[in-house]
Amino acid sequence: MEFKAMDIKEYIPNKKINVVISLHACDTATDMALALGIKVEADAIIAVPCCHKELASQYKYEPFKEILKYGVFKTRIADVLTDGMRSLMLEAKGYDVSVVEYISPLETPKNLMIRALKTRNENELALDSYIKLMSDLNVYPALYDFVNNW
Repeated sequence: MEFKAMDIKEYIPNKKINVVISLHACDTATDMALALGIKVEADAIIAVPCCHKELASQYKYEPFKEILKYGVFKTRIADVLTDGMRSLMLEAKGYDVSVVEYISPLETPKNLMIRALKTRNENELALDSYIKLMSDLNVYPALYDFVNNW
């Protein structure tokens, strides 16, 4: 195991990376770790996301307009959309993904773990679904940008 103190976007490994772990990386820092795992084709990626601010200010969904006017609902739905889209991107990049509660929600509401194992080549149908969601929700997630522009 190695630890590096640097901008993750500048990290270039000099050997095979087997596992990428991200624990409570706030907001788009989780996306940076996921993108690194995808970029280096890590065998496994484990992420425990924390703050979810990015999509809360972007997404719109007209059928939920009257519900989303209540800030707490808009924020909670943004959390689910963020981690759901992260999971879908991992599937698109050839990972088998599971999302689990790793401790009781009574301990903390931030208790999801995204587990991904690289098992196949890219999944075009999952990528198409991801891009359709971007359009339908009027969002441009950082993960999409990091995966495609690093």
